[in-house]
Amino acid sequence: MTRPVSLLASLLAASTCLLATPPEPASSLVEPAQLAQWIKAGYRTGSGRRVVILDALPSPAELKAWYTGDPAALKVLMGRQYGPDSAQVRMISALDQKGLLGHVPGAQANTSHTGLEVMDRDEGPGSMEHEVGTGPAIEALLGQQGITLEDVVVIASAQQVPPALCGPRLWWTLTYWGFPADRLKLLDGGDKAWAMAGLPMERGPQKAEVKVSTFRLPPPPERRLDARVSLQEMIDLVDSGKTTNGSMVLLDVRQPPVAFFLKDVRRADGTAGADGTPDLFQVSGFQFYPEDRTFTREGQSARFSIGEMLFSPATVAPGAPVRAAFNPVALPPVPEDNSFLAHGHLRAASGQEVPLAVPLSQKPTDFEGIIRGAHLVKTGAYDITLPSLLGPDNRFKSREELLALFAKAGIAGTKPVVLYCNTGALSAVYVYALQEICGFKQIRMYDGSWQEWGSLAAFEPADGTFVRHDPVLTLPKAPAPMPAFWIFTAENHPLEWDGHRFTSPGFSPVDVQKHLRPREPMNGQLRWDTLHRSEHVVFRPTEAVNDPGHFQTYHAETDWPLVDLHPGFQGRADRIRQEDEAYRK
Repeated sequence: MTRPVSLLASLLAASTCLLATPPEPASSLVEPAQLAQWIKAGYRTGSGRRVVILDALPSPAELKAWYTGDPAALKVLMGRQYGPDSAQVRMISALDQKGLLGHVPGAQANTSHTGLEVMDRDEGPGSMEHEVGTGPAIEALLGQQGITLEDVVVIASAQQVPPALCGPRLWWTLTYWGFPADRLKLLDGGDKAWAMAGLPMERGPQKAEVKVSTFRLPPPPERRLDARVSLQEMIDLVDSGKTTNGSMVLLDVRQPPVAFFLKDVRRADGTAGADGTPDLFQVSGFQFYPEDRTFTREGQSARFSIGEMLFSPATVAPGAPVRAAFNPVALPPVPEDNSFLAHGHLRAASGQEVPLAVPLSQKPTDFEGIIRGAHLVKTGAYDITLPSLLGPDNRFKSREELLALFAKAGIAGTKPVVLYCNTGALSAVYVYALQEICGFKQIRMYDGSWQEWGSLAAFEPADGTFVRHDPVLTLPKAPAPMPAFWIFTAENHPLEWDGHRFTSPGFSPVDVQKHLRPREPMNGQLRWDTLHRSEHVVFRPTEAVNDPGHFQTYHAETDWPLVDLHPGFQGRADRIRQEDEAYRK
């Protein structure tokens, strides 16, 4: 492929301060300086292999904004995702001024959510979204990019909010299908780290023409299909007790959704006594409006959100409302005596019970909770949230730092680890950190993750008792090292399975059953039911139980999904593994 002379010339000038070409790294993690040397050599490694850079992005929307480095398009994208007056929108101008927008020169755009890298597939009991792409799909994807098995593929990503997701997922997918490990690389920190190293960025759409190749995957012995945990294996791990008996680590890497103690111990006038509204929303000098969860300051009419209340500065532009002073500690452990959170406990390595909040899926599922025995990425004892793994340039922290962080969470490479998140993208970041940087073995990913697991309930709520109540998505000031999270403005009651039936604190077992009913078409059958294989369960609302006065308004994009379920399926729920083993056998 022909590269623009001006870009290569600027790259050559920018790289004169770099050290001499280092040897090809044994690790799959590539530093910006190394990639710069390969580009300088005409997109060739030191041994002469051709280098193809893939810029991994979720969808065409991110391609048109992050990849092209278009500030206007990025502000529209960030405004749609986070709100038009969000810090994510405001940060785009700063990134633009610092020259941090765009992509690595010559990188080819690759979007994951276009039906090749991930796609709808059926494990047997049901068809789910965002499963690993089929063999023909991956061959088509790499063929469209003109790649051969002899090339060195470097995966980068122009996307900076959120960071580090799509690159590791593409790396995991190609690893699963057997792309040669010594020729599959990940650019540490993606395009942001490249730019912060002082290297030139390219803007605009992809310029070079790609000569399509006839790509064929390696034969089955070279594939690493055991990197993926199927639905059947996940069910077997839970049913066998392995997720709870300490023989393995099951890690839920969805980021903490709730960070603040929403106790209700005072009234709106400041006097002692509960009034049904969490104290967090009752700030002296401000009026709270429960109907839309907004605030006004006394004497002013402009309304603002809970996110602005928590994270905006104390004074803003003239004419705008003055925000309440609030100085939280980022992501503190969630106290247990908190009826406004769907919460439970996990047993720490010390044997003590550590309180936790139930993670919330940002994809459509039937219910919230965790897979039985799962550990989270933050408790009162440790913090391995995504921001703790990355530096300010989105590069992974050093091996020594990561080893120390994971050790505090009880992960030291001595036990098998299975990870899951919402869809398998965030899990791949942790798989990469544990396997490729820390050097741990037996690191695997439950590909279906919560989007599959949380969609296989054989029961549903008969009323709103066990439905999550009024969650509000709150976005901190970016780029603060803290993810978006949910605040509940009404009390929640989590369900637990005691081995025979569902229970809930404060309810008799008989009363609990009154608030549940069989869900069609699974009709209460436990064989494929994941609800009773989970902990700290809270249902999402349905149209049947939706009450805008008390429960979250039903919305098809965020509530129960329409999935094709097969409750009478009699085989093993690992059809994807069987199909992938058979492909070009």
